[in-house]
This record gives sequence, C-alpha cells and structure tokens, in this order.
Amino acid sequence: MTHQDDVVQEEERSVAFATEASLGMPGSIKQVADFLLSEGTGIEQMTMAEIAARAYTSKPTLVRFAKQAGYAGWKDYRRDFLLAMKRLEVDRARQASVDINFPISAGDSGSQIIMSLGRIHELAIEQVRSIDHETLDQAASAILAAHDLVFFGAMQNLQRGKIFASDLGSIGILCRTPHSDETASVAKCLGAGDCLVVASYSGGLTHIPMALIPELKQRGVIIVAITNSQRGGLGEIADYRLGFAPLEHHHVKIGAFYSGACTSLILEALYIACYAQHFDKSRSNREDVVTGLRGYIPDDFDTA
Repeated sequence: MTHQDDVVQEEERSVAFATEASLGMPGSIKQVADFLLSEGTGIEQMTMAEIAARAYTSKPTLVRFAKQAGYAGWKDYRRDFLLAMKRLEVDRARQASVDINFPISAGDSGSQIIMSLGRIHELAIEQVRSIDHETLDQAASAILAAHDLVFFGAMQNLQRGKIFASDLGSIGILCRTPHSDETASVAKCLGAGDCLVVASYSGGLTHIPMALIPELKQRGVIIVAITNSQRGGLGEIADYRLGFAPLEHHHVKIGAFYSGACTSLILEALYIACYAQHFDKSRSNREDVVTGLRGYIPDDFDTA
C-alpha cells in the first residue's frame, strides 16, 4: 500500500465515523453526524459556529465529535471529512451524469438545463422504483384506516402535502395539512387510531413540527415517513418509512429538485395505492366530487 493510499484511508475514516455515529450514537454526537452527512462538502462554506447552529449543538460538541473520531481537533477532522466527501460526491455526480446540488453552469442553454433536470427526475424515478412495495401497501392501509389523517411538512414539502391532500379529498378521504404554527394544537388532538404522514429530507427531530413526532408515536399515532433512507431520527421512529438515497445537500444547493421529485412521486404512489385498495369506492367518490364541482372549476380538471 502506497503512502497516498494511507492518506486516502485516513480521510475516509472521517466519513466512516460520521456514518457509524449517525446510525448508532445518541444525542448531540448523532446530530452532528446527521448534519455532516446531509451537507457533505457544503460545510466548506460554513464557519464552525454556523455548523454548530445548524446542527442544533455547540462548538465544544464539534470538538468532542472530532476527538471521538480520533482527531486532535475539529480543524483536522473537517479537513479530512471535506477531502473524502469531495471524492465521494465526484463519484456520485459521475454516476448520475449531473450535479444534483448545482445542475447548471453559467451560460447553460435551455436545452442543457432541461436535460439536467430530466436526468435528476430519472434518478428520482429510480429511487421510487426501489421502494419496498409491501411497505407502500401497508402505509396506504394505515391511511385508509385512520380516524384522523394529518400531513406534516415544512416549506415546499407542505405544498406537496396540500396536493396529496387534494388528491385524497377527490376520493373522499380528508387529510389536514396544518402550517408550522398550527401543528402543536393539531398534534394535541391525535392519538391511537390516527395517522400522520410526514415528509422531511433530513429526517431530523429537533425542530417544529418534527419535534412533536416522538410524543405522537408514544400516543399510538401511526407514522408514515417520507425521508432519506440512510439516516435521521424520523426514519427510525416511523412505522412505515418510504425512503430514498440522500444524494443532495440539505442547506447548500440551488433547489430541492431531486428530493422534491422523490417526495412528490412517493406521495403520488401513496395516493394511487389508497385508490387501488378501495377501487370501486374511490372511483365513485371521485366521480361525485368532480360532478359536484362542475361549473365552478375549469373543464380540464375533469379527469375522472
């Protein structure tokens, strides 16, 4: 083994430790690991204080994290982590033939932009195809059996949830989609027999509305999670996890093109699975809804 191989192995040890910490360590060490793996090379643009704040921890915790990984301090760990992640992300981009975080370059033509976005959507389709079909069916059954059905999501995911709720509404299933400032009051009313569908790329449970989920789980609420498939507390606590590979940064990117496409496709699959399990009733309900709306909405809505 050459000296260069030794150096590469040492750098890769930093990522290996973060992966192990994400999967098996509790508390703030796991929070740091989850954030680092989610951001990858994106941390190069952040100060130590910014990383600590976005990981919901402190600078002393980052130092402790680095020392547990076998480094003298945070600066040494950060250096090796960035070098290892740059190689990993280059390999991912080569396999994907597009940079998921920055799919465009200065001066790209419309044709080039469309091709890049098309490749990102192809990757999303590949991810959704790999979802466990039995888990999808079980999640749909939980939705259909729920006394009360609620969707939690922030920002763009909340908008995707509203489309999902609208689709379900067209077949007679009520799904509430509260905004972040409403989620605490909605959560108080949920218990055994209810179902929560939640979408979060990072899968963290440290901020509202995600911080409400552990208590809901204890109360017997069925949790259906749409999140990345390898890390984060949400995926671990969910009854049904519909996941996809974490290929994009959480904070440092120009748009959630990949995770957004994955989330939208999974929600569409959930809706269709619900429709299929109660096919005749779903078709009848949708026809009734469309008939009732005629004259109030554009004709192109009528696709029943």
